[in-house]
Amino acid sequence: MANNKPFTVEEQIDTMKKYVTFTKRAKMRNFLQYSGYFRASRYGKYLLSYTNVFLMKPSQDVLFALYQFDFELRKVMYEACAKAEIQIKSAISNAVSLKTDGAVFYLDKQNYTPTRSERNKSYRKRNVKFFNNFFSDIQDKEEKMRKDVLKYPELKEYRSGGKRASMNIPSWAAFSYFEFGTIENIYMYLRSDLRKEVLLYSYSRGKYGKKITMQMDTWLNGVRTLRNICAHHSRLVGMQEAIVLSDAEDDTDILLNGEDFFSRLYALKKVMNPKDSEEMKSKLKKIISRAKIDVYQLDILPVDWEDRFDRIKYL
Repeated sequence: MANNKPFTVEEQIDTMKKYVTFTKRAKMRNFLQYSGYFRASRYGKYLLSYTNVFLMKPSQDVLFALYQFDFELRKVMYEACAKAEIQIKSAISNAVSLKTDGAVFYLDKQNYTPTRSERNKSYRKRNVKFFNNFFSDIQDKEEKMRKDVLKYPELKEYRSGGKRASMNIPSWAAFSYFEFGTIENIYMYLRSDLRKEVLLYSYSRGKYGKKITMQMDTWLNGVRTLRNICAHHSRLVGMQEAIVLSDAEDDTDILLNGEDFFSRLYALKKVMNPKDSEEMKSKLKKIISRAKIDVYQLDILPVDWEDRFDRIKYL
């Protein structure tokens, strides 16, 4: 059936038989009316790839259980991502403000390296072009926050007649409104000394080189992509996203795949504080223990994920 041709729920039910087995249509009808065919079929295709594990086509009960587990998983991960996002926003804002003695450092081009110190000429040119567009964008965002009375009434003090009418919005206020992707780019283009300062301010290792700030880029990107999956209610199990690089301080065998779900746990542990990290692990263990599917059989996590997670060193 053509993907661009609408079809009825009854036709959708028949099509789901490509992925799972069932005899009674009522449960599948209710499921499709709730989740939608496209979302349901993504889970069905994922399960179908494990026919060799089930030794038969999976049942609709397995489909429903996987869908429910993914729902619970997204809740835990979204909460963890929110905590990581708040922490990194605070770290960048506080560390760089103190180092530069500037509350609006994010609007000062002197605090950035547009080339990202890239040696390759074409990459340098690409980075500068991206930075110029990005820098214009954050300038526009800050200006809109000051001027848009309807959307940002709480920022009235920065408008005509306000106590700070002639001032830009300080980073600790602006960052509360900026998307995680904007914060990620701010860190990515900061000068090298400022990038290190963020790590020194927020973490406890005591010394950070250029290499780890580059790895931090991938950890922030890993957290952001995970957050977006959760925020948009996309399928999390079996995800394959942007590569997360491992810390040189960690055992080389911890990450099996820099693009899988466990790699997002790795990135979160690197970015989060220890208390939040352990809380995330505890909540994850709980939903795994009550799941009606075998998360290891379906390669959602490695069997020894707890040991691997514990071996990840904090920054």
